[in-house]
Amino acid sequence: MRVPVENLLGEEGKGFYYAMNQLAHERLIISDGAIAVAEAALAETIEYTKARRAFGAPLFEMQNTRFELAQCAILTRTARVFVDHCIDTHLRGELDAAVASMAKAHATDVQCEVIDRCVQLFGGYGYMLEYPIARRYADARVQKVYAGPNEVMKELIARSL
Repeated sequence: MRVPVENLLGEEGKGFYYAMNQLAHERLIISDGAIAVAEAALAETIEYTKARRAFGAPLFEMQNTRFELAQCAILTRTARVFVDHCIDTHLRGELDAAVASMAKAHATDVQCEVIDRCVQLFGGYGYMLEYPIARRYADARVQKVYAGPNEVMKELIARSL
């Protein structure tokens, strides 16, 4: 399509370069969003398991439920700390492509794992779209593809080693 000269964003023919130059920033945004969604899924699941009863007690009182939630808390907290560190590094202008790729791959893997565990704790309700956890589950998988599939992230990381 024709774009008038006054509407160009930078130099003509440099669009791909500009997009590639912003990939670390884009991957960081995806990382932060992935962890935010995982944190929300965990909070919703904790609330649900405290309210939902089975065998005469809240699900939250069952050891397996508490252990699963504890594992989700470990995963989300450690990923959050790493992503926050990457944000600080990025704000200083020091975030490199390999670390941004690590953040994106790790955060989206954590998102999918945490949400999968949460769906399991919701039981059959975890598959009903009336529940936010089911929608989060459906939406999470594509995060591993945005801004380059996680397999590409691993290749970029490996090249930096």
